[in-house]
Amino acid sequence: MNKKIRTMTAVMLCSAMLAASACSKKEQPAPAVQTTAAPSAAASSEAPSASGSDASAPSSSEEPLAPVMASSGQLDAIFKAKATWFVEGDAEMRYAITDLDMNGRYEITAAKKNKVFNVYEVNSDGSGIDKVATTFEQGAPGPYMEDEYDLRINSNGEYLYVAREYDDATVQNEVTIYYYVMSLSNGKLRANQIATEIRTTDESGKVSSRYGDEEFEMTENEFREKTETGLPKIEYKQKVSWADGNAVAGMNDAKALEAICFKLVK
Repeated sequence: MNKKIRTMTAVMLCSAMLAASACSKKEQPAPAVQTTAAPSAAASSEAPSASGSDASAPSSSEEPLAPVMASSGQLDAIFKAKATWFVEGDAEMRYAITDLDMNGRYEITAAKKNKVFNVYEVNSDGSGIDKVATTFEQGAPGPYMEDEYDLRINSNGEYLYVAREYDDATVQNEVTIYYYVMSLSNGKLRANQIATEIRTTDESGKVSSRYGDEEFEMTENEFREKTETGLPKIEYKQKVSWADGNAVAGMNDAKALEAICFKLVK
């Protein structure tokens, strides 16, 4: 009898120990997952999350700091309004998605050199897009047709870009380049011309520059000061993926717009 009681007691103790062990494992908190903060320039609470990729900063400075794949809501809003910003049958029109003011709401730009410059931004509730007012006169060239822009932050916290507009139809072997400081804030895009450079190619192919014109007379040092050294330091670069009208015409869903989304690089 004593042997039977000792056996039953041992079984009960083992069962209790096993139950306690299971509870301990069940209640043990899951290991913490380390996360990497996005770059400060893109840290807006409204900023969309990266899609299907690691948002941590890469070891190579040539890789995106954070792949800017817009959240489906933003791409959907832009795609649903395609009839507003897309010009059917115009292959020369170029399109890109940016975030020039880094407020987390993207812009879709439709631009054609020396002819059209229209910008539309996703509105605050993400339900659609609103046209951005610009300082450009109707039909004036838009200094926006580059593939990479430097993000500089002035004392007001506004992002500045040096943009260029090329005029190569004036004199043979000569190209005039107009430099602008461009910014987007409070729903308005501004572009102020700050300098002019005239590049001439001689018969041997050598290129020389002179600076200024009737409106902007300046030395080379003054030109460098205006376009580079006198501006705030570069914080990031925004790489833009332009696509022409034919390419955008074939984009039949919101996800396809990822091909023309910008990326931030260090």
